Amino acid sequence: MFKNLVVHPQSVARAHLAGCAAANQGKFTEYYNTFWEKAYKPYQESRDASKLSEEAIMSWAPSIGLDAAKLKADMDGQDCAGLISSDANELRKYRVGSTPSFFINGHYVAGAMDINGFKQLVDRELKIAEASGVSAADYYDKEIIGKGEKVFRAAGTPKPQAEKN
Repeated sequence: MFKNLVVHPQSVARAHLAGCAAANQGKFTEYYNTFWEKAYKPYQESRDASKLSEEAIMSWAPSIGLDAAKLKADMDGQDCAGLISSDANELRKYRVGSTPSFFINGHYVAGAMDINGFKQLVDRELKIAEASGVSAADYYDKEIIGKGEKVFRAAGTPKPQAEKN
């Protein structure tokens, strides 16, 4: 699942809107991958914010099969603005405040992680799931949601203690 969290709106708000607009054309994955290759990587190398701009996006959007006029119209429309806002509101409910962020079997992982650390975490959770005897199709609903907390807490925030009478 992908949710938008606009951490630096002055630099990437239009890029998030373009992602929504590309999805409307069935090209989100192509847009996402190309944005990282043609916009974000060059920005990282040069710190030239124009690499992330709407103009830069529009320069390469047709190369991935996007209709530039429709892309621009959808970027300016209320549907994409509403989606970005809705995503941010949903992420706030789960106390997500950074990118990247992941939930792995209900465990919140904030920030970047090297591939080996990520693999170890996923492998550990897979072993727990396999040992549970619950089918893969039912595992998340029965074991994570069914037995887990109903509210996510930020990493490092202790579980609430049961009240003592």
